[in-house]
Amino acid sequence: MIESVSASIMAPTGPRRLSLGWESAHRPSPSGRVVFVSDLSPRPRLVMPLAEHVAGYGRLPSGLTMRMALDTLRASNLTGRGGAGFPFWKKLQAVATAESRKSPVVIANGSESEPLSKKDTLLLKNNPHLVLDGISMIAGLLGAKSAYLYVKDREAHTAVNAAMRERRERGISELRVTVVEAPAGYVSGQETAVVRRIAKGPALPQFSLDRISTSGVRGAPTLLSNVETFAQVAIVLRFGADWYRQGGQGSDRGTRLLTLVGAVGRPGVYELLPGATLAELLREADAGDPRAVLVGGYFGRWVDLGTPNSTNFPMDDQTLAERKLSFGAGILGVVGHDTCPVVEAAAITEYLAGQSAGQCGPCMHGLPEISTAMARIALSSDVERGMHDLRAVIPLVEHRGGCQHPDGVIQLVRSTVGAFAEEVKLHRSGRCTARGSHTSVLLPPGATVAAGAVVR
Repeated sequence: MIESVSASIMAPTGPRRLSLGWESAHRPSPSGRVVFVSDLSPRPRLVMPLAEHVAGYGRLPSGLTMRMALDTLRASNLTGRGGAGFPFWKKLQAVATAESRKSPVVIANGSESEPLSKKDTLLLKNNPHLVLDGISMIAGLLGAKSAYLYVKDREAHTAVNAAMRERRERGISELRVTVVEAPAGYVSGQETAVVRRIAKGPALPQFSLDRISTSGVRGAPTLLSNVETFAQVAIVLRFGADWYRQGGQGSDRGTRLLTLVGAVGRPGVYELLPGATLAELLREADAGDPRAVLVGGYFGRWVDLGTPNSTNFPMDDQTLAERKLSFGAGILGVVGHDTCPVVEAAAITEYLAGQSAGQCGPCMHGLPEISTAMARIALSSDVERGMHDLRAVIPLVEHRGGCQHPDGVIQLVRSTVGAFAEEVKLHRSGRCTARGSHTSVLLPPGATVAAGAVVR
């Protein structure tokens, strides 16, 4: 049963909307647009109790109809936080209007397959009730009979189960959410892989001419979105589009969680309003004198900080798009001057080549060729041949895979050789701008790749 919001509840203000009650010390930036909300330590987290959650956010709204929800979400222009940045209201509408005899299915994806990302895991550990609120509201609006939460981290899995148990004990009547453990692997979080896993198949991408919004889990219309997106939905539908669009700039004015990692003094999760500049984010993360930033994670693009005013731009969807950047999975990876970005990108490319599903030619054959070419450039073994091979192989691979994995790798490679063309020239002569030995800061723990060898 959906209950009325308490009149005493005030909508959150400033950037701390998703991170209310998180246990880490909050330190806002001077502008108030960025807040450090959690470090990345593996210590156990204290799940926000339901009573504290309700005190901070209020109860779920009553009398909500699909039309009201769509109008509110459309006006807010809430976009997905899992990578694609697709307007959520369009996804909801597609599932709601799908012609099918099967009941819709709702899936919250918290697998966080991107190795650098920790925002979704920490959201589930600290505030699972907000995610469950979003799932509950959307499932109710759609008349769904099945809802799932797809989680990889064991502690997040435990936190969610504890939160669901508390909700049942408090008598909240809502569709029960089934928690499904996501297996290891980079592609296990891809939407068709998630759908297959939910249906008790392998967590591998599957090519289909149908969108999952019309034919997903066992042929049913399926709404799949990132867990942060569901948390955003929960507060947008509580407090409205006008509140959501307060502050910030650009078309999507809501806050977002970002993971900042790499060569920074304060790696962790940050919540920010759009409009906070890259310089402000780096300053709050104690980045010192960074060399470059990988925006969006492993499928993202580089910003070379060696050019004037390279960090003086606001981090909002519109500005990033104008610079051919995107938030992607919500990650900023920072490298310092003891790291060669070309070597780092080559190492990431080799890692990604080994993370494919191995189901189609572009990944099985094309990605190893691209990885080998990048290694030649990074290690200065044969830069000319490496560049030649990239020009020859990329057109044979791009847009030909069964999923977006090869296209994501190609985006990283193109950004690397474009942003660091001068570095590539140095590698032709066996030199590198990295101070001393190359230090890798963006690879997953324990990853060993040939391209990570020392370049002097």
